[in-house]
Amino acid sequence: MQRMEPRGIVRYTLILGKILLLGLKLQFLWLIYTFRGLIILGIFPAIASCVKLLERRFNATDGLLAQLTDDKLSWSTLNREFKEFYQQSFWEINAIGYLGGLISTTLIVDLAVNRAFIKSAALQYGLIVLLLMVMIYWLYVFTIYGRYQLSFWQYFRQSLIISIAKFTNTLAILVGTILVTVLLVTFPILTLTALVPLYLTPMIWFSLHSCLAVEAVISNDSHA
Repeated sequence: MQRMEPRGIVRYTLILGKILLLGLKLQFLWLIYTFRGLIILGIFPAIASCVKLLERRFNATDGLLAQLTDDKLSWSTLNREFKEFYQQSFWEINAIGYLGGLISTTLIVDLAVNRAFIKSAALQYGLIVLLLMVMIYWLYVFTIYGRYQLSFWQYFRQSLIISIAKFTNTLAILVGTILVTVLLVTFPILTLTALVPLYLTPMIWFSLHSCLAVEAVISNDSHA
């Protein structure tokens, strides 16, 4: 007897369920490995590993939907993949993350000091521009780190170059982040089950397409 494939709303419900299950697994993996690094040393490697897993699937050649709903994405498979990149990236991504955090904190403190004591309009605008550049850097650095093998300082430079080269995608990340926030406010249960994957999805999707666009330009120039 031939097995009938689900159709219509049943099929879409099953697809949605598989995607939510993947998000739930990634959320728990992020939590487990963040606490494994005692939070302070675990949060950046856990984020980087989550980004890496999603980036691989977004960039797959056999279709995004097939990747996100693959029945082979068991807990053990995802855990093994997550753990491998977590251990591989542990010290370097912590250094990249905390250096970026130090720069962000320094700029925020400088803004507060200037506003309270120095009160220089030119310095204020300059600091705001630098802070915006650092915020944009945060939108790209994890995807850049997961996609390329670069020297330590090249990750900073490459993040800024790609974010500027395809600035419409940078704006799309911000819009996507706002939409995710609205979704989480509307359905609070998602905060517990898929907070991290949901926020990472627009960031990875659009930053990855910025990378692909820059790679295409470089490839065309090299063949010209």
